[in-house]
Amino acid sequence: MVKRTALMAGAMLAALASAGVAQEPTSPPPAEAQWTEFQSPERGFTIAFPSTPQTTSAAVTGMNPLIRYSFQASQGGEKAYTVVVLEYPEGKAPAAEDSLYLKMISAYAKDSQSKVRKRGPATIADRPGFEAITDDGKGKLNHLVDILPAGNRIYMLISAGPRGHATSDDALRFRNSFRLSGSEAPASPPTPSP
Repeated sequence: MVKRTALMAGAMLAALASAGVAQEPTSPPPAEAQWTEFQSPERGFTIAFPSTPQTTSAAVTGMNPLIRYSFQASQGGEKAYTVVVLEYPEGKAPAAEDSLYLKMISAYAKDSQSKVRKRGPATIADRPGFEAITDDGKGKLNHLVDILPAGNRIYMLISAGPRGHATSDDALRFRNSFRLSGSEAPASPPTPSP
């Protein structure tokens, strides 16, 4: 499922240029995963993964010099967690607008053969972003997708798992553990909400 998630992220890039099937787990769920902090100072973020992520990078065909970096980890073979970093040349990142978010979410849903159940603005790492929940047509696979623009990068946090996963403690732990570092981090702590 981890490789499938990476392919879905690749399909979203194709949508930007123009503006494996998940299986039921066959073994009992594993013991509680030991989440550990993963840091990528080069890509400007920190996040907690349930296992050591595999990392890949590739130039995006037709959009050079756009580079896609993927950090993927699985949990018990039934859940996948991915951070995709789309890195643009300085000053070339697309405007962070609803139309961009909608294109990216639509491309993700199409490629994952899922339907968008919920979408809208969200606060991620104390910054404005966008969040969506998608479900496959069989009601067996559930996705939480978050998009956060920051400087010359767009971060995508993708968590997929069995029914109800998008609102599970694990999916929320993954999303809420994401922090920007370096020049992308907020200059001062956020003001608490009333």
